[in-house]
Amino acid sequence: MKKNIFIPLLFLTVVMTACSNGAKSETTASTTKAAETTTVATTTTEAPTTAETTTQAAVIEEESHAEDDIQFYRGKKENNVYTNSVFNIKFDAPANGYKMQSRDNIAQMRDIFIKQSGMSQEEADSSIYMDVYATSENGKGVSSVNVVIEKMGTPFENETELAKVVDNLQNQYKAAGMVNVSVESDKARFNGKETIALNATDTSGDYTVYRKQIYIKSGNFMAIITASSTSEEKAQKALDGFTSLN
Repeated sequence: MKKNIFIPLLFLTVVMTACSNGAKSETTASTTKAAETTTVATTTTEAPTTAETTTQAAVIEEESHAEDDIQFYRGKKENNVYTNSVFNIKFDAPANGYKMQSRDNIAQMRDIFIKQSGMSQEEADSSIYMDVYATSENGKGVSSVNVVIEKMGTPFENETELAKVVDNLQNQYKAAGMVNVSVESDKARFNGKETIALNATDTSGDYTVYRKQIYIKSGNFMAIITASSTSEEKAQKALDGFTSLN
């Protein structure tokens, strides 16, 4: 059971290591980017090249902020309800039949994460925090959701960029001997919007765990929301427990 609890942290670590090198110029859009259009050339031997337009799902984007302190991007918990005004999300644990883990439990998970990732305490304190972790059936179930706030060097934004991250991630898993974890890029629905997503299947524990992860971007910071359960449908249902603040 413990392996299934802590794998999301390792999962997240490798993802962010894979895509946090370098820097990217940021836009200050305050609206959600639901899709991004690219042009693909199709060529045949019988006809000239023609262009067809395809639509890519994209990361959910909220307003950028000049603030560079990760604490500014963290949310609040009150009466077992998590809200984050920067990323415009809310999770009402009791209303969804979930129970939030205590700050002490989350701190223990974070300590394990820091040791597994090889990050220094100073580096971790400035770049990554697990903001909330909740489990189903009032804390006794196998489904879970968590929100991690991460400072990104180069945030990925669309399907093409995420697919590259996933390929790199899968290769790192193989190199580490983690043959029981497979990942793929996908799409998901979040608060009524289509967005990019990362799916993972983990058979390393006592039961197969399916994870679906989506991303909300604000400047160089991301809210990384992961839902885990015993089926893809249940993982999506866990994501559906999040709502917008406005």
